[in-house]
Amino acid sequence: MTTDLSPLDKDDVRQNWKQRAPAWNRWASQIERMAKRFNEPLVEAAGIGPGMRVLDLASGTGEPSLTIARAVGDEGRVVASDMVEEMLAGTSRRAAEAGMANLETRIADMEALPFDDESFDRVTCRFGIMFVPDPVQAMRETMRVLVPGGRCAWMVWGPLENTTLFVVIQREVRDFLGLEQDPDLAQFRFAPEGVLGDVMREGGLAEVAEQDLAFDAAPPAGSRFWEANVEMSFGADLAQLSEAERAALDTRVEKAFAAFLDGDRYRVKAHVRIGTGVRA
Repeated sequence: MTTDLSPLDKDDVRQNWKQRAPAWNRWASQIERMAKRFNEPLVEAAGIGPGMRVLDLASGTGEPSLTIARAVGDEGRVVASDMVEEMLAGTSRRAAEAGMANLETRIADMEALPFDDESFDRVTCRFGIMFVPDPVQAMRETMRVLVPGGRCAWMVWGPLENTTLFVVIQREVRDFLGLEQDPDLAQFRFAPEGVLGDVMREGGLAEVAEQDLAFDAAPPAGSRFWEANVEMSFGADLAQLSEAERAALDTRVEKAFAAFLDGDRYRVKAHVRIGTGVRA
């Protein structure tokens, strides 16, 4: 079969992430605790342990590659990769600050990985496969660099309506900025159940399985928990706003999230899916 996914242009994707990189680097350390809830189940699904060689794809500013580096220990090795150098700068900085000698960064295109065959015991990717124009080719490349019996794990977003943060921010910020509402956001290309698994099988992976995870979060009232996501999603557009306009946008977003207040806590949800497979 051939999986039908909305087309993406690689140059557009690369430029988009170049523009987002400054905001992602500013927020990388602050959102580490929030990222933990996604990192831990991905590491567990991949079966990562001490001494392993792990390739992390679309590492961005360091998650989950830094978490993986701790899991493999000093005897292991992690390669954090991304096709945007500006994003990986955050990973390099954070790894150096943490004194992680077992982590290196590499510029890499998922469709043509610059690594030898059978180089890694595990491959991971958290919220990155959605932005690859040819995800089936990315799966073929993943299988090529895995050792026989090696395992990969991919994390994607479930349906948009199941993740409160995206629902509110995409609606309110796009409307404020005069941007068209986009029902086909790239990060939700794999939202329908089974699509990720189909792509993995088409790429040649075996023992494919999908696991859905639902998260409930309760950030405190007034915590502006949404601020990082706003900046990381719309950084280039926000740079064009005056101070007064930015303040007005923040007020609008805060009021929109007030609908989710329950006492002194917001009640928000998220839905992710993990796909796992092995090189037979």
